[in-house]
Amino acid sequence: MKQKYILGIYDKLINEIKYNKKTTDSGIIAYLKNCSNESHYLYKIKFSRKQGDIKYAYQKRVHNLHPNAPELINSDCDINPEFKKLIPLILKELNIPDSNLEFCWTEHNILIVKQHCTLEELSKENRFFLYCFQTVFIGNSSIKESLNDKFFSLKKEEEIELFIHRKQNALQNLSHALFKVINPDNPADIYTFSADYTKMDCLKIIYLYLEKLLVFIETEYHTYLNVNNKVPYRSILVKELEIENKLNFVKSCLMDCNLNDEVFKLAYQPLLKIATIKIQKNITYNEFYYCIEYIKELYSLFQQNKKTVTESVIKHWLFELNFNSLDFFDYKTDEITKNLELLESDIEKTDLLFHLLKKFNQSRITNFRKFNQKIPSIKDQLTSWIEEEIEYLSRRKNLGINNNYNANSTEAKVKIQTSLSVAQLTYFFKILMKVKIIIHKNNADIFRFIAENFNTKSSTQISADSVKNNFYNADTNSKLRIRPFIIELLNLTK
Repeated sequence: MKQKYILGIYDKLINEIKYNKKTTDSGIIAYLKNCSNESHYLYKIKFSRKQGDIKYAYQKRVHNLHPNAPELINSDCDINPEFKKLIPLILKELNIPDSNLEFCWTEHNILIVKQHCTLEELSKENRFFLYCFQTVFIGNSSIKESLNDKFFSLKKEEEIELFIHRKQNALQNLSHALFKVINPDNPADIYTFSADYTKMDCLKIIYLYLEKLLVFIETEYHTYLNVNNKVPYRSILVKELEIENKLNFVKSCLMDCNLNDEVFKLAYQPLLKIATIKIQKNITYNEFYYCIEYIKELYSLFQQNKKTVTESVIKHWLFELNFNSLDFFDYKTDEITKNLELLESDIEKTDLLFHLLKKFNQSRITNFRKFNQKIPSIKDQLTSWIEEEIEYLSRRKNLGINNNYNANSTEAKVKIQTSLSVAQLTYFFKILMKVKIIIHKNNADIFRFIAENFNTKSSTQISADSVKNNFYNADTNSKLRIRPFIIELLNLTK
C-alpha cells in the first residue's frame, strides 16, 4: 500500500508564495478567527535595577498569533511599585494610547501590555505571515499524530525503519530545497523575522516548522533514524549548548598536554569539526554524534587523571575511540615502520609484527561509531596492514630473498601507460572488484599491483599509499570521468 504524503500543507504554502496564488484575504481572516477568539498586539517590557537606577527594555510589538508572541501566564508575584510608576512614560515612548489596554505581569519584573486590535487592521502581509505560521503550527500536530498512528501499526522492524527513513528523507529534501532559496547569511538569520512580513519571512517560518518535525522524528524514533542524513541545525545548536563547557575544558587540557604537533592535530580534529560547524555545511548524525561522544569521553579522561595523560595515553585512547582517520592510520603505520627499520633480520621484524597484531586484535574499541564512516575501523585498518606486511616478509623468505638483496641486479620493470589519472584508474579497479571481475581478497596486493605496473600521463611513479587513499575516498569527478569509458565498453559488446 502506498504511503500517504505528509507534507501537503507545506507544498501548498510554498506554491502560494512562489507563484503568488495566495488564499483570498477574506479566507485568511476567517481562518485566523478560527485560530483565536482574541486579536491584540503584545508588548513585552522587562525591568531591571542597575546600581540603584531602574532600567527597562522592550521587544517590538507582535500579534498574539505571531510565533514570537509572549505567553500570557498570570502569576501571583510582588510587583515593585517603582516599576509601575514608569508605565505611563513607557506607553508614551511606545506611542501606545492609554485606552483599550490590559496589563499582565508574568514575572515580578516582566510586564505584557495588550493592545486590542482587529485582524482587519493588520497589513495583508502580516495576516498572510500569521496564516502561514498557524497553518504549519496546527499542521505539525496533525502530522505528528499521523506519524505515531502509523508507527504503532507497523509490526516488523524493517517496515518501521523504512517508514521512518522515508519520512525523514522527505522532510530533509524539502527543508534543504527551502534552505537554498532562503540562503541565510548566518545561523541567526534563518530564525529571525523582519517587521515587514515579506515572502522570505513566510518561507523562514515554513522552514522552521519543517525543522521542528525533523527534531521530533529524531527524538521520538532515534533508534530507526537514517544516521547518514544531515542533522537539523536546531539539534546542533541544542547539543553545542549542552557540551560548550566540556568542549572548552577539553581544548584547554589538550593545549596544556606535552604533545608533539602531529598527535595534537590528530586529537584536535573532532573538536575542530564541532567548533567550525556552519549552518550551510552538511554533517551527518554519525559524524556529529561521534564528535559529541568523543568530547564527553575526553572530558571524563582529563577529569579523572589530568596529570597522568601522556602522549602514549592519548594515542591509545584514540585507538579505543575508533578514531579511524587516514591521518591517524598513516601516523600509526609510520610509527611501526620506524620500529621495524631498527631491526636487522626479517625474523625479528616478523616477530614484532605478530606481537603488534596480537595486541591490536585483543584491544577493545569502546565506540561503536567511526570518525569516518566511509572507511574501515582503525582496528581493521591496522590489523589488515600488519597482516599484509607479515605476508610480504613471508613471501620474501619463500623466494629466498634476504636483506642483502641487490636491487641493481634486476632489469628495469616495464610499466603500462594509461590515459586515466591515478584517481580514475583506482576507481576503475574498485569497480572491477565490486562486480567480482577481480576476486583477490587482499586489497594491499591490488594497491601494490597498480603502483608497480602502471604509469599515468602526469605520474611515472605511483605510490601504493596514493592508490589506497583514492580507493577509500573516490571523488565524484573520477566517477563521472570513468562513466563514458564504461559505456563505450558496453557498446563494444553489441
